[in-house]
Amino acid sequence: MHLLVMGKSAYSRVIDGTPVPITIAGHTAQFMRPLISYALARGMAVSYAYPLRPSGCLMLDPRDAVPDGVVEVPFNDLSAQKAPLHIGWLSVEASLRQAVERQGGIDWVFLPYAFPLAPLLAALKEKYGYRLALFLRGGDGYQWPDPRWVAETLGDAGHAHQVCGLYKESLAAADFVGVASKWLGDVVAGHGVRWHAVVESPAAMWLGAGPEPSWDKARFSADPGVVRRLGNLDVSKKWVLSAGRIHPDKHLDLAADIFASAGLDGWQLVLSGVGTGLDGLATGALAELVAKGSACVLEVPPRIVHAAFQVSDAYLQTSLPSATFVDARPSSVTSAAFHGKPVVLPIAAAGGVAESVAPENLREFGFDVRGLDPTGPDGRAETVRRGAAALRGLEDPALTARAGAANARHASGSSVDAVFDRVWARLGEL
Repeated sequence: MHLLVMGKSAYSRVIDGTPVPITIAGHTAQFMRPLISYALARGMAVSYAYPLRPSGCLMLDPRDAVPDGVVEVPFNDLSAQKAPLHIGWLSVEASLRQAVERQGGIDWVFLPYAFPLAPLLAALKEKYGYRLALFLRGGDGYQWPDPRWVAETLGDAGHAHQVCGLYKESLAAADFVGVASKWLGDVVAGHGVRWHAVVESPAAMWLGAGPEPSWDKARFSADPGVVRRLGNLDVSKKWVLSAGRIHPDKHLDLAADIFASAGLDGWQLVLSGVGTGLDGLATGALAELVAKGSACVLEVPPRIVHAAFQVSDAYLQTSLPSATFVDARPSSVTSAAFHGKPVVLPIAAAGGVAESVAPENLREFGFDVRGLDPTGPDGRAETVRRGAAALRGLEDPALTARAGAANARHASGSSVDAVFDRVWARLGEL
């Protein structure tokens, strides 16, 4: 089978002296990389198309490398200067054609996020003779099929229904549509979009050649790819990990407030993320925690992000639904659960985060935020109070052990092999 994976920049590269960094996002680091490794391990011919000038949350890891055997067919970034959309789309098709010529044809094109390339790839199916698999991870599922959201985003109410129609037609033309969570599937079905299976981002795992190194806090801390942005890791303490883009959507400032309010003795808050929002975080509770050695902010490259989950003792999730963002199913929570960690997380009215953890964990470490507005002083104070109360449950070793073991059982089906075995079985049925 010849597979073309098209999407964001999932590996650090240096091409003709020009660095091409990784785009840090769940569907990139925790979907595309495992997908490519899975396909190669099963003898598939794999082509990989990605933008030469990626945008967003970026990281350059000198030790990173595209796996041997991958045929690279990069294209110009659609948002690159002097590259209007139609020129960008010509570049994408040129990459596709190059993959077809070099591989002698393409059986499947996998697009780990649907917007904005789904309409183009759907239109080119017959021309190049491939089948198309789309994976809705988040906003491309619950936002772009909604004419009201499109009208507000584009500022063009007159064309909103046409834009939504074209987008949904491309989803209907795909041979396979996977959704990150059952919650997301229900949302897109409400917009008239059919889907075939829940396909979560697989848990972070060792994907390197040979046996996996034995990780502990000291080894992880010493890895040259781990960059300290604020504070230092304390290997003598237990770690509460919170990972994701450093962006207001992730509410990492809320994580600092909850951790400070909980007052856990012998614990350190470890924030792992990439983004431009650190300046807004480096004040208040986080600054005080860093000064006391009770918190730090890191950049952890995807090649060892699994080790961060292995060596941490618990996970804290603070991404809350808002008018502009809902977490369809965060890969970080799946990874923490898979590695047997208790997860302190908000119980919200929307989103798929609860699908990643065991019911026992949700009962013992979930805190209810339904009806609370964390952007207002009263709602924020109550959110912090409830989150801190849940976080204090980590002081009970028996409770944390039970919740972690339950999570490991619940998330055992989220390994790389299990997730993509189900995808290929479903493709075979279709």
